Amino acid sequence: MTTSPVNRLILGDNLEILKGMNGETVDLIYLDPPFFSNRNYEVIWGDAGEKRSFEDRWEGGMEHYIGWLKERVEHMHRVLKPTGSIFLHCDWHADAYIRVGILDRIFGINNLVNEISWKRTTNPHNDSRQGAKHFGRITDIIYFYAKDSKVYTFNS
Repeated sequence: MTTSPVNRLILGDNLEILKGMNGETVDLIYLDPPFFSNRNYEVIWGDAGEKRSFEDRWEGGMEHYIGWLKERVEHMHRVLKPTGSIFLHCDWHADAYIRVGILDRIFGINNLVNEISWKRTTNPHNDSRQGAKHFGRITDIIYFYAKDSKVYTFNS
């Protein structure tokens, strides 16, 4: 097992790094996984010369996606200190599956601290097109779980 430097930010697939970390060494985890949107993304960062993309398509469907994410969250739970917390950002594509199938099972229902509704923009737009059969989807969810709801650290 390796010790982790203080204030480390990990970008990318964290599974191998998590497997190599000592247990109960992390204070806070913010997780922004793929959303199971069944889309490909191309994003320009900064200037036209730097282009990054990723694919959010899952062969095997929701079951495969939840299994992939659950394995990572299990390791995150292991590395969190007893006073630690996790914030998991998701949207409507898989939020219920993530909460019930992963977070409630691993952290326990009583360790849900908040379900934060995050409005993506201050512009009151929505993604509902004319003829669409749904209201606009303008919020995401951030689940806030403590490893132990009796002793977690909270700094507003």
